[in-house]
Amino acid sequence: MILQNQDFQERIARVQEIIADTDLDAVMVFSTESEPAGVRYFADYWPSFETCAVIIPKQGAAALVIGPECLTYAKSRSRLPDIIQVMDFRESSQPDYPGSPHPDWPEILGRFKIRKLGIAGWYMFPYPIMLKIQKALGGVEQVVEADDIINRIRIKKTPNELQCLRQAAKISEIGFRAVLENIKPGMSEVELCGIATAAMLANGAEATGYPIWCCSGPNSNQAISRPSLRKVQRSEIIHLSVGAKCEGYSASVGRPVVLGPCPDNIRRLMQVGLDASDLTFELMQAGEHSGTVATKIHDFVKQQGYGHALLYGPAHGCGQMECEYPFLETSSTYTLEENMVFMADMFLYENGMGLRWEDGLIIRRGPAEKLSSFARELLILN
Repeated sequence: MILQNQDFQERIARVQEIIADTDLDAVMVFSTESEPAGVRYFADYWPSFETCAVIIPKQGAAALVIGPECLTYAKSRSRLPDIIQVMDFRESSQPDYPGSPHPDWPEILGRFKIRKLGIAGWYMFPYPIMLKIQKALGGVEQVVEADDIINRIRIKKTPNELQCLRQAAKISEIGFRAVLENIKPGMSEVELCGIATAAMLANGAEATGYPIWCCSGPNSNQAISRPSLRKVQRSEIIHLSVGAKCEGYSASVGRPVVLGPCPDNIRRLMQVGLDASDLTFELMQAGEHSGTVATKIHDFVKQQGYGHALLYGPAHGCGQMECEYPFLETSSTYTLEENMVFMADMFLYENGMGLRWEDGLIIRRGPAEKLSSFARELLILN
């Protein structure tokens, strides 16, 4: 294990330092099974079926809040010894659990002497539960968004976090390489994703970093996708996004692949995408203005005649979520700082086809450190 109990204690202490200067009595960080990053960051707990939260009071020990069914599981992995069960975090099919003795929100909030609460994971938080908490605290104004507090802490990574990300990138490469060694015309998109997944799990990944995908031919114009039973063919874009999760941290390797021969228009689109990705690594340095960097990269793509093909990019944050705050966009206003971690990720599409080149990078005072340098060349396979 790379992460230690001290890592989690230090994160909680940093939240408490921030809220000490506010009128908040606590922050509650909410997570779901599909978006577990917030709670994993503070408790190393990943919910299954149910939802969960971490309550971080202004002073004193933090607590993990879980649903009614998973106490044994939570005890086996939570870095926080104080675990509270609540009915409202049960699975979405809403079983009754008759006779449940678990506390309600007035009791939980009263235990921590909470009068005003910040919620991180605000845009995922269930409305019916929000109403109960607002009622318990005496009004809508007593519950406020607190995502910014958590983002301020997560935006720069510690040495242990960087090591987790490097390991995730290394295993992601193994998954991608397994696909390249086995891909043939007539294999399904799902089959190719299965090859990548098996290789990553066999080499130390705890899970995939996200629902990995292969999207080919007419499916390749889907910037966010899921694999289908479509069979890949020669002379078309076969886009693969492959990512492993290690100790909660996710990386990604995204590449277009063509089983030759490769049409000239596809080769050109692939090259522009690669060149834009290389420029991203060159320009993203500590001290640079984020929006200026993004504008320069977009301008490069436009100069190549592909302004019409831009969907988004050129990068987004990376950590316990493969796609984490902040995005690097032409409208961004922050300054890049050392130990921020991003995925260089720009999607280009035209004429019913699309692709991305995606790799992780760590911001340095010079050119960014690559989390992966795997196959940064046109992948045209015979």
